Amino acid sequence: MKTLIQGCESAEQFEVLLKLTGITSEDKKNALRAHLVEGLPAKRAYARFHVTQQHFSQALMLLNKKAGLAMQYAALQKSKGEQNFNELRQLVIESNQVGRFEPLLTGDLQNPPIDAPEFR
Repeated sequence: MKTLIQGCESAEQFEVLLKLTGITSEDKKNALRAHLVEGLPAKRAYARFHVTQQHFSQALMLLNKKAGLAMQYAALQKSKGEQNFNELRQLVIESNQVGRFEPLLTGDLQNPPIDAPEFR
């Protein structure tokens, strides 16, 4: 599955994904970075850093696989967060309907003094 796009990946995203792969060759890393971050065509990237086409393709396939897994994980986290938000929202609605709703902040915490350090 092709997840990563030539020249469209940020340096930060690339570095995080690279940590997931176990790729240690600096030449492979540089060739992949040149292709995915800087936008160099694959053939020029692996030639520039003296990496064979086969090794470059294998490394790129591994990086794509890790990117796909990272995207699946992020989607699951987002779904979990939305589910938790919806559950909390439903609890607030139900509590409000039966008159049991109480604000989380009470007393002085609702209206902190203007001269509090966080307002300076």
